[in-house]
Amino acid sequence: MRLAFVVYGGLEQISGGFVYDRALVTGLRALGHEVDVFGLPWRGPLSAAARNVAFGHPARRPPGAARPYDAVMQDELVHPSVFLTNRRPDAWPRGGAVVALVHNLGSGPPDGARTSLSWRARLERRYLDAVDGVIAVCERTLADVRALARHEVPAVIVKPGRDHVAPAVSDALLDERSRAPGPLRVLFAGAVAPHKGLHRLLDALARAPDGALTLDVVGPAPVPGYARAIDRQIARLGLGGRVTLHGPRTSDALDAIFRTSQVLALPSDREAYSLACLEALGFGLPVLATRAGGLGEMIAHGREGFLLDPDDPALWAKILGELARDRAALGTLAKAAVARWRAHRTWREAAASAAAFIEALRIPAGERARAAP
Repeated sequence: MRLAFVVYGGLEQISGGFVYDRALVTGLRALGHEVDVFGLPWRGPLSAAARNVAFGHPARRPPGAARPYDAVMQDELVHPSVFLTNRRPDAWPRGGAVVALVHNLGSGPPDGARTSLSWRARLERRYLDAVDGVIAVCERTLADVRALARHEVPAVIVKPGRDHVAPAVSDALLDERSRAPGPLRVLFAGAVAPHKGLHRLLDALARAPDGALTLDVVGPAPVPGYARAIDRQIARLGLGGRVTLHGPRTSDALDAIFRTSQVLALPSDREAYSLACLEALGFGLPVLATRAGGLGEMIAHGREGFLLDPDDPALWAKILGELARDRAALGTLAKAAVARWRAHRTWREAAASAAAFIEALRIPAGERARAAP
């Protein structure tokens, strides 16, 4: 197949969603499919929607965009830029089917208690009503799509592959690391942004006895005001000697931090199917993460980690403290984590699932009505 893939910016960014997109595109190409990537300019949702209404196409058509594609895949994040023009005859890139790849709904999970939708949810609903198929990264995400869309669009769940990392950890390494003396080495791997909940983890860390826990923070800081608030919180709680802010790390530097850490803690507002958590399992890190979202599809509570209320710092502190004291339990969780990672699908299998779904949706260009709903 000849496929177009539409995303904000490009595929070089380091957040989990873009790692997924990049690995999926690589997998599709490895299967013999041609995939052209179209990067749209980053804009806020209101600005992007306004430009889509006023100007139609979200950006100038690149060379080659005039030739029809078998299908157009869109990271659903771009929906404000294309929601109005996807169904028009002159839409670009032109293709027989438009497929939305959904990580998390941009407007948040639907709330059945609400009597009316926000403007963002209405815009996102219009987008979903105009696509021909949905690829969702987990069951929870697909349920959210079903709750928001007005009709049951064809869909498939394509959970990520595991083999974009190659931890190669042994039982001997896990035993040695679990029994290592000193404080429990906790890792936070994610954006230093409010929805990822680093401030909650710091509150939990402050409740632990001195010397029980240390925290390594790896990830970009896209919200400067929040990053400054984190610095102030660390100073106020007296955690300067226990917290290390590494900033963004990739490749070998990131692997080294995963390899020497003992637990991943991610008290986010919500996670779909977190690649950071999947990678942590591969390195033998038990995962403490939010129970809101799709991580229950990855982690069994008490087996590979714990799924917790992100707004209960006392509970986070309690479980981290127990793991710091009971290194045998830590080792058991670590081995279960690696076993779960090894049983996970590969990116080739994920790409094959996506390709089979798109093949079933294919309709020759020119035979599809493109009238806007």
